[in-house]
Amino acid sequence: MRNWTRLLPALALGLGSAFATAQTVTIKYSSWVPATHWVYTGPVVPYLKEIETVTEGRVKVEVLPKTVGTPQSQFDVVRDGLADMSWIVVGYTPGRFKLAEMGELPFSGDSAGMSAAFHRTYATHFSKVNEFKGTELLGVWAVPPVHVATRTRPVKTLEDFKGLKLRTASDIATRQVTALGGVPILKSSAEAFEMLSSGAIDGSLMIPETVVSTNALGLMRHFTIVPGGLVGVSQAMIINPDVWAKISSKDQAAIRAISGEKLAQRFGDAYQKVNNEAYDAMRKAGYTIQELSPEVLAQFKDKLKSSETDWAAGARTKGIADPASVLAVYRTEAAKK
Repeated sequence: MRNWTRLLPALALGLGSAFATAQTVTIKYSSWVPATHWVYTGPVVPYLKEIETVTEGRVKVEVLPKTVGTPQSQFDVVRDGLADMSWIVVGYTPGRFKLAEMGELPFSGDSAGMSAAFHRTYATHFSKVNEFKGTELLGVWAVPPVHVATRTRPVKTLEDFKGLKLRTASDIATRQVTALGGVPILKSSAEAFEMLSSGAIDGSLMIPETVVSTNALGLMRHFTIVPGGLVGVSQAMIINPDVWAKISSKDQAAIRAISGEKLAQRFGDAYQKVNNEAYDAMRKAGYTIQELSPEVLAQFKDKLKSSETDWAAGARTKGIADPASVLAVYRTEAAKK
């Protein structure tokens, strides 16, 4: 009897640990795009559902009914525990994630495969820096890039670009337009719609799908493809580390297995699909769609070469010895089919 009495506290502790391990962990996800937006219905929701599937329901994801914070503040929201998980756009906070800004550089690729290529390159060369410190990084990627949409004339030469008033949505886009002789107008998509409608601006730097998703299809007539992209877009998926720590190591491994490069490819495929649909919509609407010639592309590259040197200088301050070589690796990987 005495031996059993001594064992009871240990048994209770063991049972308590077992129950704790078996408890369901609920992740509260902050979505800052409408529930009808293709990014939410396309790559995001299937990923969140797959988390529940691969953990056999031990980890569930609850999408919060309202956005916590702003699109620009999602990193802070997750880090500070106001929400547990979110998808972020690196360009919304210029200079904060300097290494991830490699994905914003021009002429780096224009395919679904570039998303996974970016994740591989980042994971291999930059992960040790831990620039997303304060959160657990589930994946980081670049998506097919930004080109030039215009109202009245196509952009076929550098001279065509000069003087154009173009809406931009990020710091690097603003700098690119200025370097090429254009006039950047940093505005929200809603403000840009009004300005395009009134003729106050000549066009916008846009991912193809945004011509359709921002209802700008009927406001412009020309789309110029810059091979490799004029501006890139980097994104990431992050989770609060305290919430992550509540998940068992087995379930963490299961989530990791569908994240990282696989999550990057999921986003890349989704962007490529809607971009292809947007090109079809532009053709049906009578757009002229042209690609810069190699000669003109070389002129654009010459004008924008400072974007690479500026990024490399910033990367060196993060401890990266040869940023140019890492960029070359990324571009080579992104070019693979």
